[in-house]
Parts: sequence; structure tokens; C-alpha cells
Amino acid sequence: MIQGQFRYSILQVPVEISPLKFRAYVRKEIEAVQATAKDEEDIILVRLFVLEKILFGLGMKKMDSILHSLVGKCPNIQRIELEPLLRPLTAEEMQEAADDAQSTLQALSQQVMASGGQLRPAS
Repeated sequence: MIQGQFRYSILQVPVEISPLKFRAYVRKEIEAVQATAKDEEDIILVRLFVLEKILFGLGMKKMDSILHSLVGKCPNIQRIELEPLLRPLTAEEMQEAADDAQSTLQALSQQVMASGGQLRPAS
């Protein structure tokens, strides 16, 4: 039975972060999200919005390696969802992303409750 809480964190990499500074920036931000976990059973999903210039600068293989290493080092973070952007999100778009994440959490919570507290893949 799952005892912790489900939570989404929405992060947007600032425009001034270059591909060279990305790893240090994202590590600091993900570790800050991990530090907010109140219980060892909390499940945190992160939606990371990144400008395409960073993705192209690093390449997908390097980006994948960075994100996998962060998930491996942060026990409560179960997944980092990468969302590429052509331009930074506005405040309204960030709110839409938060609302979408909340809907996803509610659906996941209902799925877990329907399964008797066992987390299983959707059918």
C-alpha cells in the first residue's frame, strides 16, 4: 500500500541558461525539489520545460544521461518529463501546465485507489 503523496513539480529553465550551464542549474533545481519531500514514500514527478537551443546544444543522448542520473540520485523523484520549447512559457501557459499536471495527478490517484493502493500501469 502506498503511504506517501503524489506531486508534480513544474520547472522552466531560464533563457539565460546556456547548454554549458544546464547540468549545474538543473541539478540544483532537482535537488531542491527532492528536498521538499516530506516522507520517503512521496512520489514526485517533474515536468521540465527546456528551450530547444539547450537540447540542440547538448544533444538528446547527453540530455537523457543527465536526467537519468538525477532521477537515480533523488529517491523520491520517479520521473522527469522533458518538454521542449521554442520560446519561454508565459505565466498563463505555466498555469495551464500546472492545471494539466494536477489533472494527471488526479487520474493517477484514482487509478491507485481503484487498485486498492497498488500502483499498476493503466489498462
